[in-house]
Amino acid sequence: MNLLNTGPLPARKFAAGLFTIRSYLLLLIAAVIVPMMVLVAILAWDYGTAGRRTIEAQRLDAANNLKHLMDREIQATTGFLNGLATSIALHPSDPRIAESAIAAAQANGFAALVVHDHTGRQLFVAPPGVAAGLTGPRELGVAEVVATRKPFVSDLLVDAAEHKPGLFFVSVPVLVDGQVTLVLSGGLPPQRLQPLLAEAGLGDGWRAAIVDREGIILARRDRPDLYVGTPAQKPMIEVARGNQSAGLFDVVSRDGVEVKNAFVRSTFSGWTAAVAVASSVVDAPMHRTALTMAAVGLALALVSLLLGSLVAGRISRAVQQLGVASAAFASGYPVPLPTSKLTELRDVAQAMQVSAERAKRREARAREAQPQL
Repeated sequence: MNLLNTGPLPARKFAAGLFTIRSYLLLLIAAVIVPMMVLVAILAWDYGTAGRRTIEAQRLDAANNLKHLMDREIQATTGFLNGLATSIALHPSDPRIAESAIAAAQANGFAALVVHDHTGRQLFVAPPGVAAGLTGPRELGVAEVVATRKPFVSDLLVDAAEHKPGLFFVSVPVLVDGQVTLVLSGGLPPQRLQPLLAEAGLGDGWRAAIVDREGIILARRDRPDLYVGTPAQKPMIEVARGNQSAGLFDVVSRDGVEVKNAFVRSTFSGWTAAVAVASSVVDAPMHRTALTMAAVGLALALVSLLLGSLVAGRISRAVQQLGVASAAFASGYPVPLPTSKLTELRDVAQAMQVSAERAKRREARAREAQPQL
């Protein structure tokens, strides 16, 4: 529908505003998306942190498992030695009992048997070739066994002469008429503990070790042939010599990998079980979640902005057409009324049509009145 006079429509320049309808709509979309993205980021952080805590709990559980396996092994050793001690107590002077005890011990993997009296004097050692530095009463806890009547577990006694791991000893009291008369000590190689690491439920790539009260490595999952009998790293030594029963600490491994450690101390032996997981493995759930959420959020944001831009373009074109019609109307030129599906723009167009019809009537009345003047 044309309004008012006919004739060419003059070119007009419209003042440029700071914002367009398109930019306002995009800002509106951003105002909705940004809080949602912040919420998604918070949820992703919480989810990733929960995954990290799960791995931390798993490594602490693995350290506990290793500690229980270690205690079970030492208690089984103690039970076996108590049986030998009972035989020796019943027949203290029978050499056949001693020979049978030695044979039974060797059959069960013992590398040495040592007997001290309650004063700490060594009565016999088998086999005779065991280094004297490994069988002293202080190292084997003879005085402690006599005083407490409880088993004693030694540290790993390293054979300094041969520069290789020696033995660890479990000492038990030999009771006669309720009194500790002898102390029986059985020596075992540290390799005895190595199978325990395979039973502890360790994850792929996890590291684990057992250290004695001085921080000397008794068993290690990686390269036991190289590290057993050597001191652990300084943080682990401090843990082994400390009083904390369990805990976490971070350290850089010998091969330069940052690892997170969990440790549990055995109250029975005083040894410490430790499980280490690379920081990259612990932090992986958080990183994966962050990347996934970021990718999904970015994709949704781009789709929202694209759809918003398309909608804003249609609105902007409709408003521009209405602006041209308004300019033509104000200049007295004919203009087709733009059609739009937007209710507000249709209302404006209808108002312009009503105004144009009123203007026509005013012009008609003015022309009719001219001849009378």
